[in-house]
Amino acid sequence: MKKGTKRSQPTRRLGVAEAKTRWSEVVREAAQGPTVIHSRGRDLVVVLAIEDYERLASGRETPKVGGAAFLQRVEALKQRHGGGVDFEPARLGGRSSREIC
Repeated sequence: MKKGTKRSQPTRRLGVAEAKTRWSEVVREAAQGPTVIHSRGRDLVVVLAIEDYERLASGRETPKVGGAAFLQRVEALKQRHGGGVDFEPARLGGRSSREIC
């Protein structure tokens, strides 16, 4: 697998004894997704790739996708360019939606 490329995989869960037995595998597979290690029904630690740790430690978030993320970016642009609640960008020309209907 290329560096920086991750496969989407559900979070693995292992008990302490199994994690200890399979430690080399747990470490190698950290690039594919985190592993939660638990004991007696209680989650104790998470093993994750260094890139994920650095991203979390620095406060950066992974880029969001989808409609909600799009609306957040639109809102950020409106605020950056002086728009408020009633912000409406300048018309570029052509017909308005009212003229089309």
